[in-house]
Amino acid sequence: MAEHPNKVAFQEGANYIFKSWTALNLAVEQDWGGVDSAEKRDWMIDVVVDYFDKHGKKLDVDDIEDILSQIMVDEFQTILEDDSAHLVAKHLVELYHQCVRGNFAEVERLRQKQASRSNVVSRSQAQVNDDDEVSNDDGDDEDNDDHQGNSGADSMDVDGPPARPEPEIDEDGFQTVSYRKRR
Repeated sequence: MAEHPNKVAFQEGANYIFKSWTALNLAVEQDWGGVDSAEKRDWMIDVVVDYFDKHGKKLDVDDIEDILSQIMVDEFQTILEDDSAHLVAKHLVELYHQCVRGNFAEVERLRQKQASRSNVVSRSQAQVNDDDEVSNDDGDDEDNDDHQGNSGADSMDVDGPPARPEPEIDEDGFQTVSYRKRR
């Protein structure tokens, strides 16, 4: 039997909310939950959706916040101090109540937001790749100006920056770092 459209819409919306949660994204991207961090995120979404399914209209934002915070600590070793778990819990409860009433406007807004975010990321990745291709030359064009037939004093740059002094190495083999004067 197919799932109710309201539940499907809530699952989709919850997925968008979790995938836009900065703390959870960092935990997944940085593998704070280990190599299977993405699977843990998906499991977390399933746990929360099931909790909503079982508790129906008796939902409390604080209970959802506690569940989110506990999963972040247990699975991702992350203590949230930014109140984001409360904001995510509140958003999930509001989304749930809208979906129960058949109002999918928030799910559509989240879908569009996710699509635009995906487009921005793909464009920026394409731009980075284009920049890499352009800048992959060896830089030979920049340093060849001094070798165009000028000789003697004409090719010397008198007003240029002073040459860097040789690094000072002490008897233990460590380099002494000297600070520049502030202008």
